[in-house]
Amino acid sequence: MSGLLPEAFKDLEYLVPEWSIRDGHQRYVKRVNSSIEELRAFYDVMFPRGQAAIDFIDQFEYSEPLTEDVSNLRDLLYTLITVAIAVEVWRQPRVRNSANTILTRLA
Repeated sequence: MSGLLPEAFKDLEYLVPEWSIRDGHQRYVKRVNSSIEELRAFYDVMFPRGQAAIDFIDQFEYSEPLTEDVSNLRDLLYTLITVAIAVEVWRQPRVRNSANTILTRLA
């Protein structure tokens, strides 16, 4: 798995295949199709490292493309954002009282 994340975040590389999701809709689909236990496990590992990851990514110019390892770290953060409300507020993968509703992006 070497090279999936920047050196300071190597210990999180095992999360990349499952949780480093580039597409926002796919992150949402991952959230609603995961158990709260799976979401909590990811959240518990990523949340304490979130600020360090943000600080690391902030050193790069926004106008320049990120390297693959930094992009993977960014996508882990985006997934953390998607998962956080389910873990912190709803305590379930789906919005409360939404039955089986799922958002589908058309374009």
